Amino acid sequence: MNSNTDTTPVPGARPDGITTLNEARVLESSAEQLCKKSDWQPANQLLFQALEKRKAIAGPADPGVAKILERIATIYIRQNKLDEAEKTLAEAAKILEDAYHPGHALLGPVVELQGDCLMKQGKNAEAESFLKRAGDIYNNTLTMENRATLRASYKLAKLYIQLDKPEEAKKVIEKAMKYVDTPLGPVSEFRYQMALAQVLCKNNNEAKELFKNASEGFRQRNNYLRVVDCLQKYAAICRSTGEDIQAETAMREAERYKTLENFYPEDIFVATLLRA
Repeated sequence: MNSNTDTTPVPGARPDGITTLNEARVLESSAEQLCKKSDWQPANQLLFQALEKRKAIAGPADPGVAKILERIATIYIRQNKLDEAEKTLAEAAKILEDAYHPGHALLGPVVELQGDCLMKQGKNAEAESFLKRAGDIYNNTLTMENRATLRASYKLAKLYIQLDKPEEAKKVIEKAMKYVDTPLGPVSEFRYQMALAQVLCKNNNEAKELFKNASEGFRQRNNYLRVVDCLQKYAAICRSTGEDIQAETAMREAERYKTLENFYPEDIFVATLLRA
């Protein structure tokens, strides 16, 4: 959720409604603070209050209403209330499409969240079109270095792997890696995805090398859970090719990393603000 408070006047708002709009913005800001503490229910209560104030002054079709709906839906997703999130996002998308056009920048986050909802429900085939659309919107309105664009690429590649479409996944990953293969970018996450795609393609040597390289990057970033995952998958390939000694060595190392505390952030793109 965006922590920046919108202070621009709303076109068409009545002068006597300025106070009400300011009250709505204060409510949104307070909700943002509650979200930082994961106090989802009280945060959404404040957002619904802000929503009513915004609708009363600017009207139900105002793009600012869609922005609040997007925030409400984000909280619904956090609470695993996916049906409510889907309905809320559909309402937000319609407002923005009617106000602007289907490829407008403001629609990117909404469409991306729609894809997230479907993936969380295991509806991966349905999610594909939403994540592709979100990626297209970001590509056309932002830059490839932008965290939103890279995040959408990561999700789409993950989806393709789950759909057993490794070639499609590799294309998305190869494009993204041109922009994240730096000390700032989360290149290890994309190498890990590429390794999974190579496994699906039965390219064992390529997959092994990628798992090794990815695990080194994860070690440097203290993502020990992912290090364990890479080592276990590396070991599985070694066993399948008769490299039992390498497999045992990797598994012993994985056991050691299981005991270490993981400090990796939930948001893997925190350090990828190359162009915000």
